[in-house]
Amino acid sequence: QGKLVEQANGSLSIHDPCLQRDYIENKTYNDLFSTACAHGQNGSSVYFNTSSVFSFIGTGDYKECKRIMKERFNNSSCSSSTCSFNNVYQPVPISSSIKFVAMAAWYSTFSRLAPNVSIKPNHDGNYNFTSIKLADIKHAIKAICKQAWSHVHKPNQHRPFLCFNSMHDWTLFQYGYHMTDENLKNLQISKTTHSNEIGWTLGYMINQTNYLDPKHRPTRLLTKRGFH
Repeated sequence: QGKLVEQANGSLSIHDPCLQRDYIENKTYNDLFSTACAHGQNGSSVYFNTSSVFSFIGTGDYKECKRIMKERFNNSSCSSSTCSFNNVYQPVPISSSIKFVAMAAWYSTFSRLAPNVSIKPNHDGNYNFTSIKLADIKHAIKAICKQAWSHVHKPNQHRPFLCFNSMHDWTLFQYGYHMTDENLKNLQISKTTHSNEIGWTLGYMINQTNYLDPKHRPTRLLTKRGFH
């Protein structure tokens, strides 16, 4: 939304293609530009100040939202033979031996989208994609985005952002990680593993190991085979 503000030429009412159609979200300048991910952006300070309040009006425009999302996963600067995005190496095509597991917010988002894809979780609450194609996912997201907010039945606090979150996740899968109908079968969106619920804390702890002092790191690291 910060990018939309920068392109708004001073307007406080901004059409958001990734927000549920007709839904209006109000945000202050600080809501948008005081976060870590907005570091270095100033929100067109010529027009706005810290007391500015923006009204984002959802248009649910699937095509435009997809265009914006694809720009986030640009791999034009790849210095390796193949990359995912942001110049991070990734083998393409993805080997059939590699299994992708998405969890936490990915699960939360897809569990809300799933009824529109005609897919049900297994007995562990996890979603497998052996019989689903990317076109099925895209069709469901498009229908969600264009649905008028007034027609959404008993929405919760997360429902206005299902269009954005779904578009983000599946654009990342397809254009960031280069998933196709074939290797989509390797994906599982998981709530549990071995009957234990998994969430963002697992990913956080794994990521934090990157910051350990080398002398405290284990001598035996995961091999590629073990990681896969």
